[in-house]
Amino acid sequence: MPNPLVSVIIPVYNAENFIEQTIQSVLNQTIQDFEIIVLNDGSKDNSGAVIQALQKQDNRIIYISKSNSGVSDTRNKGIEKAKGKYLAFLDADDIWKKDNLEKKLAVLDSTNKRWIFSDHESIDESNNLLPQIDYKLSEQNILDRLLLWEKEIVLPGPCSNIVAEKSLFDEGVKFDITLSSPADRDISIQLASKADPALIHEKLWQYRIHAQSMSNQNLKVAQEVIVFINKMKKSNLYKNNTIRKKSLSNLYYMLAGYFNANGYKMKGIRYLSIAFFLSPANVIRKKY
Repeated sequence: MPNPLVSVIIPVYNAENFIEQTIQSVLNQTIQDFEIIVLNDGSKDNSGAVIQALQKQDNRIIYISKSNSGVSDTRNKGIEKAKGKYLAFLDADDIWKKDNLEKKLAVLDSTNKRWIFSDHESIDESNNLLPQIDYKLSEQNILDRLLLWEKEIVLPGPCSNIVAEKSLFDEGVKFDITLSSPADRDISIQLASKADPALIHEKLWQYRIHAQSMSNQNLKVAQEVIVFINKMKKSNLYKNNTIRKKSLSNLYYMLAGYFNANGYKMKGIRYLSIAFFLSPANVIRKKY
C-alpha cells in the first residue's frame, strides 16, 4: 500500500470520555488520505478498549499500547512510526473541524511553507463554546515572538494546531521528554528555527478546557518552566541580548505568578526580583 499523505499522532492518557469524539473528528475530515497513530501511554481507565473498538471499524487506525513515559516521549514514538509526508498532532480531548486538514494542506501545497497553524475555539467538557479571546495571531517574526513568550499573543501551540512536513522532524526537530506543559511552545520554537510557518486566520479546531483544581497543576507547570528556563539559558536562538533578557524576564515573571498563586510568596518574590533585574521596563509594564 502507498504511504498516507498525513500521519495523525494522538497521545492518550486516561481520556476515555473524549477519545472517541477526538478520533471521529479525524475520520470525518474532508481529506481522507491519512493514518491515525493512537498511542495509549499507560492509561488506567477504559481508553484502550474505546480505541480498539474504533480500530475494528477502520484499519487506518494504528493502536499502540505502551507503558507510561509522558506525552513528549509518546509523541516522539508516534513520529518514529509515522509514514506520511505530513505530520499532524492532536491531543486526546481536542477536536478538529471537518476541513482542518484540507485547508491547511491546501496552503502548504500552494506555498513554499513547511508547517502551518490556525486560530481555534475553546470548549468545555460538555462541548459548550467558552467565551472566545481575540488572539493576536501572526506568523511574522515568529521565532522572536515565541522566544519572548508574550502572554497576550497565542502562537502555534497547543500541538493539536500544527501540521508540518515530516522532513522537519527528520532534520532533528523532536519533543523534549523533560517537558510536558511547555512542550507545545518548545516544539514551535524548534519548528520556527527551521522554517517560517503559514497561518490561517480561521477557527479550524477546538481546544478543550477542563474545570478542575489548578493548584497542583500550577506547581507541576512551575517545575517544568524552571527546566525550560535552564534550557533557554543555553540557547543560541536569540538574535540579540535584549531579546534574550526580555525572554528570560517573561519566563521568571510567569514563574513568580505560579508560585504566588499557590501561596509560596517568598519564591514568588524571588522570581519576580530576577525578572525585574533582567528587564525592569518589561516588569513595570505588567500587572503582578
